[in-house]
Amino acid sequence: MKNQENAARVVDLVGQRAANIFSARGYCCSETVIVVINQGFRGDLSPEMAVRLGSGFCHGMGGAGCTCGALAGAEVALSLFLGPRQPGGMKAKEFEKVAKEMHDRFRARFAATCCRVLLKRRKEKNGATCKELTVGGAEIAAELILAQRPELADKVDLDFLALRESKLGTMAKKLLGRE
Repeated sequence: MKNQENAARVVDLVGQRAANIFSARGYCCSETVIVVINQGFRGDLSPEMAVRLGSGFCHGMGGAGCTCGALAGAEVALSLFLGPRQPGGMKAKEFEKVAKEMHDRFRARFAATCCRVLLKRRKEKNGATCKELTVGGAEIAAELILAQRPELADKVDLDFLALRESKLGTMAKKLLGRE
């Protein structure tokens, strides 16, 4: 039971941190999800590399409006911790099931996976915002990672996940050359 409680707390913190980074840093959905999962679970990408890795998925694959960047970023994040080519990763066929589950859970939560469709729903006032999609993608990815590797709940960077930044603070860091 303790592992389940710990996992639920981690998932909640991941969602909160994703909302914070999306707002404060101005990262797109995919960049945010990859950064939060990588740093939160102590992945081996630098924060800069994590952002760079997610940049091509912004706005549905570079503005094409296809797969939601939050979903694409979540799939990348899963690969970082569960992928078959990672130390301790899953077998390819088993990982494929988890990747599909990520897709299916995202679709079940938001009723679509296509950026264009999701944005249209938002404009019609009955859909999620990009920030909400980002939070959802990060939370689902965290849940799936912890379901496969529950030991990671005890190894997360709680200081990073609990940190809250402001837009003003982020701008000041950029001006001072500290980011």
